[in-house]
Amino acid sequence: MRILDMTPYRPYRPMGQSCLTRPIRDKQVLWIKSEPETHRNGRFVGRPLARADIQPAAELWGAAYPEIYGSAHDFLLYPEEYESQIALVETWETDARRKPCCMLVVEEVASARLTAASLMTKFDKNLQIEYTFAGTHPDYRRQGLMGLLGKIMHRMVRASGAEYLTTFLETWHTITQAETLKRGHGWKVAGIFPGNFTRWAGGQQEYRACEVYMYQFVNEGEKYATRPQEWQLHPALRRLWEELERLNARLGQESW
Repeated sequence: MRILDMTPYRPYRPMGQSCLTRPIRDKQVLWIKSEPETHRNGRFVGRPLARADIQPAAELWGAAYPEIYGSAHDFLLYPEEYESQIALVETWETDARRKPCCMLVVEEVASARLTAASLMTKFDKNLQIEYTFAGTHPDYRRQGLMGLLGKIMHRMVRASGAEYLTTFLETWHTITQAETLKRGHGWKVAGIFPGNFTRWAGGQQEYRACEVYMYQFVNEGEKYATRPQEWQLHPALRRLWEELERLNARLGQESW
């Protein structure tokens, strides 16, 4: 990490009084390679992406999540983009530190067909992992494949050094919303962002989609987060925060 003499400068407002602070340091989120995990009595196996999976994975995303075409995330549809951005089994030792994305895939063992996948994105200096995408091929939906990927991701992020998780939910996919909001998953609602991402509408047409943003702390990250009493909020925003807290408290107690 480069060291900069910050003594001539001052924060705009003294903050960090309601939480722990720590010295600024080199920060790294590591992709921890998961061992293959079977599902449905061995019919499926979940595992990290290998080089031989790249073309099939791009085709899978086209079938499972074509809405990303033309968006900031459409590199998933182009095989030539994978090696520069996504950790691969064959080069995991270096990719775990260097590459921003990690993809897990689910393979149907008998056919060797990729049936589902997920993508995570890391932000080292923020000690953050985003659950960016998950999708299942239309022929294999309702087989519990998202649950398999979720279990593997859960283990990986807790061993990664990350302390903050984020994700976003499409407002046209209520199944993912219902699953994410289930009690015990730990996600909290952060807000609703109308028009946040461009999405494919068919043909060569697009629109701007609305996303629901979620967050959660892991690995004691909440100890370093400022508390609401320290925030300087406009009264209207204070009321919004209080309503979000009431909603998130209910999400932690109820089955939706």
